[in-house]
Amino acid sequence: MGRTAPSRRKLGLLFTLYFCQGLPGGFLAVVVPVILREQGMSLTTIGLASFLSLPWVLKILWAPLVDRYASARIGRRKSWILPAQLGMLAVTATFMVVEPEHSLLLVVVLFAALNLFAATQDIAVDGLAVDMLDPGEMGPGNAAQVAGFKLGNLFGGGVLLALSGWLGWRGDFAVMSACILGAMLLLLRTPERSVSRAEWQPGGSTKEVLRTLWRVMRRHGLGLWLLLLYAKFGETFGGAMVKPMLVDHGFAREQIGFIDGIFGAAFTIAGAALAGVLSRKHGWWGVVAVFSAVQGVMLIAIGVYQTGEITMTGIIVLNGLENFAGGGVGVGIFALAMGLCEREVGATQFTAAQVVYMSGAALAAPLSGAVADAVGYLPVMAAGGAMALILAWLAPTVGRRRWGAG
Repeated sequence: MGRTAPSRRKLGLLFTLYFCQGLPGGFLAVVVPVILREQGMSLTTIGLASFLSLPWVLKILWAPLVDRYASARIGRRKSWILPAQLGMLAVTATFMVVEPEHSLLLVVVLFAALNLFAATQDIAVDGLAVDMLDPGEMGPGNAAQVAGFKLGNLFGGGVLLALSGWLGWRGDFAVMSACILGAMLLLLRTPERSVSRAEWQPGGSTKEVLRTLWRVMRRHGLGLWLLLLYAKFGETFGGAMVKPMLVDHGFAREQIGFIDGIFGAAFTIAGAALAGVLSRKHGWWGVVAVFSAVQGVMLIAIGVYQTGEITMTGIIVLNGLENFAGGGVGVGIFALAMGLCEREVGATQFTAAQVVYMSGAALAAPLSGAVADAVGYLPVMAAGGAMALILAWLAPTVGRRRWGAG
């Protein structure tokens, strides 16, 4: 009983923090494409909107500062998490008084700022996870991270989209603000693990932190980092056009929100939870292989299915299974990334792995929109599915080569 309660508190805190970090990305990935498509915007333009999430790719530039500088009184990780949360609150509160139809440039700037604060919080929370999780807690911890972030994406996107007809723009951001405030209150009530000053400032300079990071990257080889990049590229290339496709098939935004936010969230949590259990027995590469194979089949199935008449039940099942598989792949990738980290520079190293992973999405989304405009949805989704199937084949090869049994 003594170990169970602390573990639950750790997992609950990580889940909540990652949930809040996922809210802005979900809104940008789901609500914005649906609104743009309803207004007649091209798929290429919708794909380019993903560049507003650029802070998630660039965050490696300031990650060493998060590892190195902090207030001993507030806490190494809280020193960055709390100000980032305050920044997110300020932006979401501003959104509540902005009219998006008449202030497009301001909306763009605010979304970039919101992602900047969320990405900075993510760096510190990644470090917090590395600090607080024991080796035996990595599997459940990774599941809490992925489930929290994915659910935040789905809530910020699908659920808020479904509620937008009732709550409106201001109401959506009021809910988002309440979620962030709740996470902040939970963090304030949770003590942070104390660390020595030697561990806090590894080597004494940002240059030496980055040198340590480079050593870790070289040790594990280029193939492993390309695997991280490729994993997210295929998933995003095939899945980025699902929401615009549903708009084209006549689905209302509330229906799309229901499909993606309610059922998608449930399937994602189930996939992440199952993968968290399986990763402890079979290693990250086994989890990635199985769930990537399922994801590839589902992306191809969605592409074929949308060429005919789409029913609510049919798309809920196919999209739900794709989300289930995506949750599992995410857990395997998070387990891989965390296994590369040293506690002294955990935030920087985990952030580096995550940035490589997220760069795949940044590259894939604009390309997906442009290709879909040229050749249609089916080839794009089929290509994304094929990439996921290739990942299912590559993961065991890389895993056995680097770690033997995984």
